[in-house]
Amino acid sequence: MQVLRRRPRPAGHTLQATVGVIVGALLVLIVLSAVATSLARAMVAAEQRELGARAVPAHRIAVDLTTSYLDQMTGQLSYLLTGDGQFLTLYEQGAQRAERLQQQLAALLAPDAEASAALAQLRAAGADWREQVAEPGIAARRQGALPADELVALTTAGRARFDELRGRLADVEQRTVELETAQLDAIGRMQTRATVVTVASAVLGVAVAVGVVPLLRRRLTHPLERLQADVQAVAAGDHDRTIARTGPRELATIAESVDRMRAGLVRSSRERLAAQHELTLRQEHDRLAADLHDLTIQRIFGLGLGLTSTARRHPALAPAVAPLIEETDRIIRELRTVIFDLGRPDIDGTDTLRGQVIDLTEASVRALGFTPTLEFAGPVDTLASARESEEVLAVLRETLSNVARHANASAASVRLAAREGVLTLSVADNGTGLPRDAPRGAGLGNLRDRAQRLGGSVRIRPGAAGVGTVVEWQVPLRPGPN
Repeated sequence: MQVLRRRPRPAGHTLQATVGVIVGALLVLIVLSAVATSLARAMVAAEQRELGARAVPAHRIAVDLTTSYLDQMTGQLSYLLTGDGQFLTLYEQGAQRAERLQQQLAALLAPDAEASAALAQLRAAGADWREQVAEPGIAARRQGALPADELVALTTAGRARFDELRGRLADVEQRTVELETAQLDAIGRMQTRATVVTVASAVLGVAVAVGVVPLLRRRLTHPLERLQADVQAVAAGDHDRTIARTGPRELATIAESVDRMRAGLVRSSRERLAAQHELTLRQEHDRLAADLHDLTIQRIFGLGLGLTSTARRHPALAPAVAPLIEETDRIIRELRTVIFDLGRPDIDGTDTLRGQVIDLTEASVRALGFTPTLEFAGPVDTLASARESEEVLAVLRETLSNVARHANASAASVRLAAREGVLTLSVADNGTGLPRDAPRGAGLGNLRDRAQRLGGSVRIRPGAAGVGTVVEWQVPLRPGPN
């Protein structure tokens, strides 16, 4: 008699455990929603207290401070014109009130650096107006009536300085308005968030009470045995049988059965998608690097030239413009670093030509004593074959070695371009240059031989303005599997 072995039950949670986890999770969500609602409302209350304790009083004091300075100006001008001591009292009371209000405003605005700075400027402007205009004018008027021309001069000077003071007052008041507006906006956001959380909690509670329990009973308990039979039939070879996709244990059984049939298709599909993603990613990296180099860096470079021209045409502005010029240089260097990083291989550890050029250039820093600049143009990783990549690396290694040993250079640049069917490697330095009667060593001959083997050429010439040496090595690109 044949003994039938019991097939192992599929792994997974039981129905009761699944129901308990779902219901427990929903209850936890409800509790968390309630807690979030309470926290949101507490944050609203805190923002409201902050508004009432700092922003609103600060705005009101700023308005009163403007009135106090206007009283000072009115009292000072009226006293100059009439000599009446009552106007002098108005001036002195305004000064005392302004000082008191400024102290109160300083305490309220202490946490805000911008507002504190504006208030400090206001105090300086007020002190300047009093010391340079108001007090000297009052002292002169106390000696007697002022001539018309002297009165006009004092009034004109006072108006100019008070206009500056008025501007500082407007800055302080505007900052208090901004603080008040920001506080109101924060309160509005907190209230909106509290409302959303409250509504979501209510909706979630209703959904749990009305729908979860009947849904679980109808969708999980009743079809359990039928789903188990369907999955076993599919595993036995009845692939045309419909499978009900409900229940945690049944879903595990379906995954175990169906995955065996479609594993090959899924695997090949994933490999194809991965390859397409890799190609798209590399193309996008090349496009981003080209845009950064051809557009962004050039525009920033033009900005630096404009700033340099401004500093030369206006020497008085040079101390202020010099940090901006240095900042544009730093931005250009950082963008170039980003461009190089875009070309680094970072998938499965595959070494690309771009990455090997970067590594080889970085490895030469110790021998050179400085870091050469790097530039890539075109899809060098895509167009260059393995043979061409090998020759490029050998030529670059030999050229950087020559710079380190013979050029006495303090800077060098490396550029690798793949455009219009030609792969070009250019290495330039600012060293002593190549003497006209220099013997043709084995190193330079190797460069020429490597180029000729691939149907290319090498050109060695002086650098710009006769400074340094430029080595241009280029070979035609041949169609290949890359």
